Amino acid sequence: ADAVPASITGVTVNCVASGTAVCGTNASAANNVSFTGVNIPVGAGNFLTITVAGTVNPATTGDLVNTATVAVGAGQTDPTPGNNSATDTDTPAAVTDLAISKTDGKTTYTAGPAISYTIVVSNLGPSNAVGASVADAVPASITGVTVNCVASGTAVCGTNASAANNGSFTGVNIPVGAGNFLTITVAGTVNPATKGDQVNTATVQEGAGQTAPPHGHKSATA
Repeated sequence: ADAVPASITGVTVNCVASGTAVCGTNASAANNVSFTGVNIPVGAGNFLTITVAGTVNPATTGDLVNTATVAVGAGQTDPTPGNNSATDTDTPAAVTDLAISKTDGKTTYTAGPAISYTIVVSNLGPSNAVGASVADAVPASITGVTVNCVASGTAVCGTNASAANNGSFTGVNIPVGAGNFLTITVAGTVNPATKGDQVNTATVQEGAGQTAPPHGHKSATA
């Protein structure tokens, strides 16, 4: 028997008998793995290999603990029952592929009028993003900066910690799923005396205890 944690979904179970062993009846249902009528003659070549597979829910936190047990048949005794149970424990190592894009919809600017940037932050998974942060260092040549965030799906903007030209959001949560993302709007006025390119870079950082894949999409420049 194997009580697979509820945080593992889509569980499948397969048994392969080696030697003259017999898997018996697969009585598994959902996350409750069970085989009855198992026969295993004495001998090193006689054994069962049971594979239990599934998908870890992206929202899973804490240790993943899975214990399997075996019990003797009716009328039989086990001289060493201490080895009739085995537990596998995995500690969490969430991976969140956070992605960010930024644009003002133009390739040129005019000194003097208003300007508005749109930042979109998403999570390509495989784990839910929890406690992430977003930062945007707006050029000093843009004055009267305002920062606004709209969350789509089940995403959460977190805390708007923006001050002056430093756009910032902390405690950002973005579950896996194409419909979950943040749309951040940064607006202001370009100083009439501005010259040269207007370069504006926004970044996103995963939360504590989470890691990002090596390729990364965590910076966007307009």
